[in-house]
Amino acid sequence: MTDEQAMGMWMGLFIGDAAGVPYEFMPPSGDGSYKFFSFGGVHNASVGEWSDDGAMALAIASAYISEKRFCASTIQKNFVNWLKRGTFGTREGVPAWDVGMTVLGALNRVKDFDFPYQSSTDPMTSGNGCIMRLAPCIIWNRNNLSAAIGESVAQALLTHGSSECITYTAALAHELWEGRPLPQYDKLRDRPIRNTGYIADTYASAWHSVLKTDNFEDAISDAINRGGDADTVGAVTGMIAGRSREVPIEYFEAVKQSTTIKLCGQHCAALRDV
Repeated sequence: MTDEQAMGMWMGLFIGDAAGVPYEFMPPSGDGSYKFFSFGGVHNASVGEWSDDGAMALAIASAYISEKRFCASTIQKNFVNWLKRGTFGTREGVPAWDVGMTVLGALNRVKDFDFPYQSSTDPMTSGNGCIMRLAPCIIWNRNNLSAAIGESVAQALLTHGSSECITYTAALAHELWEGRPLPQYDKLRDRPIRNTGYIADTYASAWHSVLKTDNFEDAISDAINRGGDADTVGAVTGMIAGRSREVPIEYFEAVKQSTTIKLCGQHCAALRDV
């Protein structure tokens, strides 16, 4: 994975998240009218504002940078600081304002950071929050496939413990590392296309948008125009498309805190190469 591919995946996550936030919980547009970058929506988002997808990815990247290794306790501490204080988010001092129920349940169960794994194994908790934040694990382990998959699953288990979450996290991590869809996961993509918070739907929907288009912009546009969980489907689509396609820099520069985000991604990649 080249530096450009790593940063494309990293920037793509934030672009897709910010592009989708204004359309979260909206019905499908039907006519492609959901555009980059709007504002408002249920979260009253400002232009270029990203949500939990970006914040939790920054929390993981920050843990890699500070510990110079995968550290579940530090990642979970960062997650809780985001939840309670808005650390790593876009609204300084404001607690997390877009939190999935599975993530919220797991973080509220954390009482001691020496025991960070508090996720539920209930199949009904198979949300998409564990795959929306994978980019740091892939970037940090871009020269080691087994570590990329293993640490992607390890971070997922901090909040999502169902067997489906493990399966889809491992699949997407493998494909992000390789930079292409892999045939052994074709069955995971073979399902109705809809933007829900269910991990299987998000995975299939994101790949659908990538595979039906030939450039980054069109992939994100297709994803967010299905409404629903538009920010997370946008973020996952952005990671996949950004990994293998050119990311228009003007889109990334329209994202809030783009300079800080870019430096964090570059620092994460550079430290791992030392």
